Amino acid sequence: SGSRTGGRDGGRGRGGRGGRDRDGHGRSDWKSSGKTLPSSLVRTRTCPKSDEGMRTEVSTAPLQRIFMTNENQEQLKELLRELQTQVLSIFILSSYIFRYGFDRERSKLALESSGGEFGASLEQLLHQVFSERYDQKAVSPDGLEGVPMDECLSQRQEEALALAAIYGERFSERIANAVWTVSLDVPFLSDNSGKNGAEVGSRNGRGGVNIRDVCRFYLKGQGCRFGDKCRFKHQLPSKGRSGADSPDLKGPSQSGFSSYSPPKYELEIRFPKGNRYPFQAPIVAFSTNDESVGAAGRLSVTERLFGEALAAAKSSEPVVYTLITLCEDEATMKELLGISHHKYSTPPSVVVAPPPSLAVTKSKNVRNPVIVSQKCEAEELEEREEDEEDEVPVESESYVNLRKKMVNKHNLKIGNLLQENGKLCQEFLKKKLSRRFRSMLEQRKNLPAWQERENILDLLEDCQVLVVSGMTGCGKTTQIPQFILDASLSGPANQVANIICTQPRRISAISVAQRVAQERAERLGNSVGYQIRLESVRSSATRLLYCTTGVLLRRLEGEADLKGVTHVIVDEVHERTEESDFLLLVLKDLIVQRPDLKIILMSATLNANLFSEYFYNCPSIHIPGRTFPVDQFFLEDAIAKTGYVIEDGSPYMRSGKQNLSSTGGRISKGEPRDMVDDLGDDVWNFMSFCKKDFVKDSIPDQQLSFQDLTVRYKDTKKSVLKTIAAMDLDKINMDLVEGILEWIVDGKHSYPPGAVLVFLPGLAEIKMLYEQLQSNRMFNNRGATRCVVYPLHSTLSNEEQQAVFSRPPDGVTKIIISTNIAETSVTIDDVVYVIDSGKMKEKRYDASKSMESLEDSWVSRANALQRKGRAGRVASGVCFHLFTSHCFQHQLAEQQLPEIQRVPLEQLCLRIKVLDVFAKQTLESVFSRLIEPPAMESLDAAKQRLQDLGALTADEMLTPLGYHLACLPVDVRIGKLMLFGAIFRCLDPALTIAASLAFKSPFVSPWDKREEANEKKLAFALANSDHLALLQAYKGWCAAKTSHRAGFLYCRDNFLSWRGLQEIASLKRQFAELLSDIGFIKEGLRARIIERMCSTGTDGVLEATGPEANLNSENIRLMSAMLCAALYPNVVQVRSPQGNYKMTSKGAMKMQPKANELRFMTKNDGCVHVHPSSVNYMVRHYSSPYLVYHEKVKTSRVFIRDCSMVSVYPLVLFGGGQVNVELHKGEFVISLDDGWIRFAAASHQVAELVKELRWELDQLLEDKIRNPSMDLCSCPRGSRIIHMIVHLISTQ
Repeated sequence: SGSRTGGRDGGRGRGGRGGRDRDGHGRSDWKSSGKTLPSSLVRTRTCPKSDEGMRTEVSTAPLQRIFMTNENQEQLKELLRELQTQVLSIFILSSYIFRYGFDRERSKLALESSGGEFGASLEQLLHQVFSERYDQKAVSPDGLEGVPMDECLSQRQEEALALAAIYGERFSERIANAVWTVSLDVPFLSDNSGKNGAEVGSRNGRGGVNIRDVCRFYLKGQGCRFGDKCRFKHQLPSKGRSGADSPDLKGPSQSGFSSYSPPKYELEIRFPKGNRYPFQAPIVAFSTNDESVGAAGRLSVTERLFGEALAAAKSSEPVVYTLITLCEDEATMKELLGISHHKYSTPPSVVVAPPPSLAVTKSKNVRNPVIVSQKCEAEELEEREEDEEDEVPVESESYVNLRKKMVNKHNLKIGNLLQENGKLCQEFLKKKLSRRFRSMLEQRKNLPAWQERENILDLLEDCQVLVVSGMTGCGKTTQIPQFILDASLSGPANQVANIICTQPRRISAISVAQRVAQERAERLGNSVGYQIRLESVRSSATRLLYCTTGVLLRRLEGEADLKGVTHVIVDEVHERTEESDFLLLVLKDLIVQRPDLKIILMSATLNANLFSEYFYNCPSIHIPGRTFPVDQFFLEDAIAKTGYVIEDGSPYMRSGKQNLSSTGGRISKGEPRDMVDDLGDDVWNFMSFCKKDFVKDSIPDQQLSFQDLTVRYKDTKKSVLKTIAAMDLDKINMDLVEGILEWIVDGKHSYPPGAVLVFLPGLAEIKMLYEQLQSNRMFNNRGATRCVVYPLHSTLSNEEQQAVFSRPPDGVTKIIISTNIAETSVTIDDVVYVIDSGKMKEKRYDASKSMESLEDSWVSRANALQRKGRAGRVASGVCFHLFTSHCFQHQLAEQQLPEIQRVPLEQLCLRIKVLDVFAKQTLESVFSRLIEPPAMESLDAAKQRLQDLGALTADEMLTPLGYHLACLPVDVRIGKLMLFGAIFRCLDPALTIAASLAFKSPFVSPWDKREEANEKKLAFALANSDHLALLQAYKGWCAAKTSHRAGFLYCRDNFLSWRGLQEIASLKRQFAELLSDIGFIKEGLRARIIERMCSTGTDGVLEATGPEANLNSENIRLMSAMLCAALYPNVVQVRSPQGNYKMTSKGAMKMQPKANELRFMTKNDGCVHVHPSSVNYMVRHYSSPYLVYHEKVKTSRVFIRDCSMVSVYPLVLFGGGQVNVELHKGEFVISLDDGWIRFAAASHQVAELVKELRWELDQLLEDKIRNPSMDLCSCPRGSRIIHMIVHLISTQ
C-alpha cells in the first residue's frame, strides 16, 4: 500500500524516495503521483514524509469522512479525462496557428474560447486582424443576402478547376467549398532557410519521443523553470508509438517537432459559412514553417492579401490567381516580410505570463492522454508537416517584463513631440500679450511663492533634487510647476519641460489643475491637465500633469524610467502616506538611472530636513506664508462663549465607567455630583485648596473628576468645568458644533463675516451634522436664507466638490463640512472660521483582524495648526478646537505617525513586487531603504499572510493572484473574496460581505437591550454563519427602504446601524468599480453610475453587473465556500466532548453536548471561544466541525467574532496549503495545512479525484487571473470545471 501513496512535495511517499522524484517535477505513474499545487494559490510548505508519522499538533479526534456519490465520481472522472486530452491538443494546435504569425498565447486563448476547434480559432483571429485594419463593414459587408449561394458555389467550382489545371498538385481543395491551399514557389525564401533547417535537424536528433519523457510544463505552454537542466524533454511526443507502453496519439501528428522538415510556404483561402465569394472577400492567409520568416512579416503579407481580395470583391472578380502572383513576387514579399512589428504577433496586453518562478513545482503527470480528433480539418492537418521544436521558446517571465512589451501609450514620437513643443512655445509668446493672462499674472505676483521664483529656478539648474517647504496658501502647488514650464517655453522646442505633479487626493489633483489652467488663460487639458484613477483630462499638448500618487505608481509599473518626463514634483510629502513614502524610494533609485530628471519635494510643514537628508542632503528652500492672525480657542473657551450646557440623557454624556478620577474614586451622576453642585463658590474654592493642588499632566481630562479639573484649569469658570466633567470627550459633540455655528452666524461678536469650515473625520459624521442642521431654522433656509451648507468629501462628484469654492451672496454664511481633505489639499479662499473636531480617519493595523481598518483618531499638533491656518487666509480669523488646551499641549502627538508604520504591509509588498526595479530584490532590502522603515516583524507577518493567501511564493515572487490583488487597493483577503465572487458568479453577495469586512458590522447592541438585539440577529441566522446573517439583514434593508423612513424603521426594529448599512452599500459600489477597472467584470462601471441604477429594494450593483455575474448568487453553500477561500487560514476545529449516553427503551442513546461543552481549537492559539454576539454562540451541533472566522479579540479570554461554518469540499478545494493523500492505518487520508486539517476519504478513488479536481481548479484560476477578460461561461473547459465544483459543493 505504501507504493500507492505520494505527497505533493516532490512526489515522495513511502514508495518513492529515489532520484526519479528529485528532479523537481515529481513524476511517477499517475496513481502514485501527487501533483503540487500551483504556487499562485498556495504557500510553499514542507510536509513530512508519510512514514514519519503525523505531526504533534494533529488532532486525535475521529476524522470526518469525505464522500462522493457514484454518479458524481463518474461525472468527475469523465471531466478529468477530457480535460487532460485537451492540454496536449490545444498546445499542438496553438503551435500550428503560430505558423500564420499569431502569438502562441493569443492562439491558445482563441482555441480555448472555440472549444479547441482549429478552423474556428484561426478564422476568429484573422477576422480580428482584418476588422482592425480594414473596418468591420469591409470584412462583413451588408446587402449580400440577395446574392444566390448557388451562383457563388458554381463560380467557385469553376475557379477551382482552373487553378488545378494551372498549378497541378500545388493546388488542393482541402475541404470542399470551404478551404483551399496553394503551395507557393518562392525560391528566394527557401534558399535562405536551407542552412537553418540543417542545423535544426541535427539539433533535434533522430528517433521518437515518448510522451512520458516530455516535460509537463512545456506541454502546457507555461515554460519550465529548470530550463536546459530539466531531465524531461522540451519537445512534443512523436507520432505513433515510441515505446512499448506509449499510447497512440490520435489527431495531429507532431513528428515534425522532433526531426527537420524542409520549409514550406502556403497560401490558404477559407470560405466561412455564408461567405458569398467572389462577391465578398474570402478569408485569406499566408503560412510557413520556416522559422527565419518573422511572425510580424507573415501577418503583414496576410493583411496585404486580404486588401487585394477586398478590391477584387468590389468588381466580383475571382482573386486567387492574383494572390498567388503577389506571393511569388520577390520584391513585394521581401518588403512585407521585412516588417518587424505586428500587434497580433506579440502577446495580448492583459497580463498573461505565468508566475516568474514556481516556488512549488507541479508534479502532476500527463496521464496517458488520448487526443480526440479535431473534426475533419484536424485530420487534414495530420498529413501536413509541422514546426521545428521550440520555434518560439515559451519563457516563464515576470509580469513586469511583459508589461515592457506593451505599447507604451505615454510615449510620443520625437518628431510629433518637437512639433507640438514648437506650437506651445509660439502660443505662450502670444499669450503673454493677452489681457486675461496679464491680469492673472498680476494676481500670481502677489503670492509669496513668486518672490522665490528666480531662487528656485537657479537651484534647479544646479541640483537634481530640491525640497520646498511653505505654509498652505503660499502658492507653491500652483506656482512652482508654472515657473518651470514658463521658463522652458521661453527656450528652444527641444527643451520644453514635461512635468508631473503628484497630489495625495483626487479632489486636489482636479481643483489645482483647474486653477492653474485658469491662471494660464486656457482650457483645462491643453498645456495643463489632470489624471486620476478612471478619469483624465489631458492631450498630446499637456506638459504639466497633476495626478494622484497612485496613478504615477501605476505608470511606473509599465514605464520604469519615465522616459520623456523632465520633472517630478511630489506635493504634500509631509502627509507621509504609504504611497508617497514608497514613491520617494522609487524616485531615489530612478535619479541614478536618469541624471537628467529633476525631483521637487513640497511640504506644508517645516520638517524639510528629514527629506533633504534622505536625498543626499539636497538643498531646501522655505517660502514664508501670507496669513492673518488667527485667534485660537479650545473646548473650555467654546463652552464659555456659547454658554453650552449638556442636558441629561444626552448621547454625549460620559458613561459611569469613564468617570474615574485620578485618585481612583468614581464620580458619576450620583450623589457626590449633586453635593458639589449645591456648594457655594467660596466653599468650592476652599475645597479645591484643601484637597490637592496638582494633577499629573500625563492623565487625560477624560479620566479626571470635576474636582481634579478645577485643579488643572484654575482660571476657568465652574459651570464650564461641570460641563466638561459630564461630557464624553472622546465623542464629537454635534450639539456643541451646532451651538458654535449659531454663535458665528448670529454675529454677536467683533469678527468679520466669512465662510465656516468644519473638520469632521468621515462621511457618516458629515451626514449626521448636515441632517442635524437641517432641523435648525437658522440653517435650513425655510424662512430667510441665512446659510448655505456644503459637504466636502472625496466620494463626492467633481461638480459637487466644486460648489464649495463658490461665493455666497452678501449676508449669507457659507458652511463647509469637510474631512481632512480641506486641511492641505484644497484651499477655500473665503474661510474666516474653523471648527476643528480634533478627529480624523486614519488607516491603522487592527491586530484582532490582522488587517487594515479606518479608525477615528486624534489629530496631531501639526494637523491642528494646519487646520487653524485655514482661517487666516483673507482676514483675521477664529479657530475653535473641540479639545482642551491641556489635551493640545500634552496628549496630541507632535506629528502624525507615518502611515507605513501603522498599517499592514501586504498591499505595499505586492506593489513593490509589481515594479520592475524591485522584482528581483528581497522585500527586506527594499523596506530597509524607505525614509522611515517599518518594524521588520510587521514585514514578516505580511509576507506570511501573503503566502498563506497564495499571493506570494516562498521565494518572494508574485503569483497571478498576487498581481491582481496588487491592483485592488483593499485588504488582500477582501480582494480575494471579490475576485472569487466574480469567478464563481456570485458577485453581489460576495461584494456585500467584502464591504462589511472592510467596514464594520452593522449590527448594534445597546447595553440595556443586548438580549433583544441578539435575538433579532439570530432571526437572520443562516447556515451557522454570522457573515450570511449579515447578508440576510442587508438584503432585508434593501427591500425595506422603499422610503427613507421605512429603511430607518427597519434598522431601528432590527438593531441595525442605518449609517453602517449606507457605508456598506457605498463600499460595494466602489468595489464593483475596482473589479471593472481590472477587467474581472463588465467594463466601464463607475460607482456613481451604479448608484443611479438603484431601484426600489436594491443598491444598484445587481443591475449594473448583470445576471451573468450573479448566476449563483442564491447558492448559500457556495457563499460559505467563498468565505473559506477569503478567510483561510483563520480556521477553527470544533471538538465535541466524549459522548454522554442516556438509557431509553431502545437502548443507550448518545446525548447532544451543550454549547458550552464544545471546544474550539485554532492551530496556533489553542482553545478559543465563540463571542456571545455570534449567531453560533448557543449552537450545540455543527454538521461540519470547521469554522472560518474574521476577527479574534482578546479580553478575559480569546474570542472569535463573526464566524461561519464550512464544509469539507470548500476546505479541500479552496483552503491554502498543499493537499496530500496518504494511507494511514488502512484509511486514505486527505490532509492540508501541514496535516492540521484531515479528512478520511471513502475510497482511494475519491481521494485522488478530489486532489485532481483541486489541481484543475488551481490551473483554471491561474488562467482566469492571468486573463481577466476570459469568460468562464463561453470557455468550455472553465465552465465545466466551475459547474462541477459548484455541483459538488451544493450536493455533497
